[in-house]
Amino acid sequence: MAQTVGKYMCVALFVLVTVALGQVVAQSEGAAVWAPTWADTLKKDLLKGYDPSIRPSQHYNVTTVETGITITHVEINEIKSTLSVYGWMKFSWNDPKLTWNPASYGNLNVVRWDPTIVWRPDVVLYNNAGGSDQHHYGDTNVLVYSEGKVLWVPPTEYHAFCELNMRLWPFDYQKCIVKIGSWTFDGYMLNLTIGSEPQIETLVSNSEWKIAKIAVERNTRYYPCCTEPYIDITYNVTLQRQSDTHRAIVIVPALVIMILALSVFWLPLDAGERIITNGILALMVTIYLVYFAQQLPAISGHTPLIVIFFSNTLLLTAFSTIICVIVMNLSKAKHQQSLPGLLKRLAGCVGPFVGVGKKHFSFSDKGNVALESSVDHEWSKFGLVLNRLSFVVYCVIFIICAFYSF
Repeated sequence: MAQTVGKYMCVALFVLVTVALGQVVAQSEGAAVWAPTWADTLKKDLLKGYDPSIRPSQHYNVTTVETGITITHVEINEIKSTLSVYGWMKFSWNDPKLTWNPASYGNLNVVRWDPTIVWRPDVVLYNNAGGSDQHHYGDTNVLVYSEGKVLWVPPTEYHAFCELNMRLWPFDYQKCIVKIGSWTFDGYMLNLTIGSEPQIETLVSNSEWKIAKIAVERNTRYYPCCTEPYIDITYNVTLQRQSDTHRAIVIVPALVIMILALSVFWLPLDAGERIITNGILALMVTIYLVYFAQQLPAISGHTPLIVIFFSNTLLLTAFSTIICVIVMNLSKAKHQQSLPGLLKRLAGCVGPFVGVGKKHFSFSDKGNVALESSVDHEWSKFGLVLNRLSFVVYCVIFIICAFYSF
């Protein structure tokens, strides 16, 4: 009996050992077996105890950061007075903590790491229009070289305040600045330099704005709060508006309105169509003024000349209507009294210059007026002089307005 029990115990023990060995073998077969690369070993060795929030130099040494920018697209928001710049920045600096001997790591002389695990300069946009959002850059990898050089080229999106001058709209040039600098380090700790001239690589052509010029300058400023200098890099961006669409929408109708306003004076003096035409012109000008109010911001001291032109045209149309009413009354009404002497002298002086001869207004040697025509004819000719004189004055006014507006 004892032998039988011992035999069963041996069999059970054998089964347990076999099952345990099977599980160990299965686990060992399912586990990934890989050998660390030189990059793994290098990262482990270099970043052991490395703190990415601490500047990689002694507090009395300066870290020099070279900067550069490549612009791919720009936009201007007239309502918010902001400039949006899209592209990528280029930052390059030296990190003494990230140096190694390539021979000790399989001749590996450059690695690409996540940017959050190394120190990066806190360069932000000073004239930022994005509120408290200071994250202007994408989290692309940094390139770390064996001699300690770090290169970071992140995609960039800047939204900067810009003082717009809409005086010459829609043929305006806008000059905006993009000012970047360190948020916490002064010039004794972080020295920003210009590494390369700004580059323009347009990926998608802008339908409204074209970059006319980009200039860069390095500034050193001292603030009242501190004795240390603070360095910033300022990019001066000059943009030119592409005005082909505005020429078709605004300029051509403005010229048509101007021609129609002048043609009113060539209609018959007693034609009621003069009043109707002026009413239509006033309605057209009012519609354009409403359009400008929706398209353009209300900027103090920089009212666009084209808006002033349309406002003056509305006033001129109102005065033209008054003149038309007066001329129609002079030409159609029955007058009991002759033209006053002062008006006769004025018409006699101005008439020859507008195509109305002096024969309609003759003067004796004593200055008394001798009528050569009926009273109504005399008043009608005076209305003709007034009408043609108004046409000449309006031509001069429209030429001056067009010269300054277009």
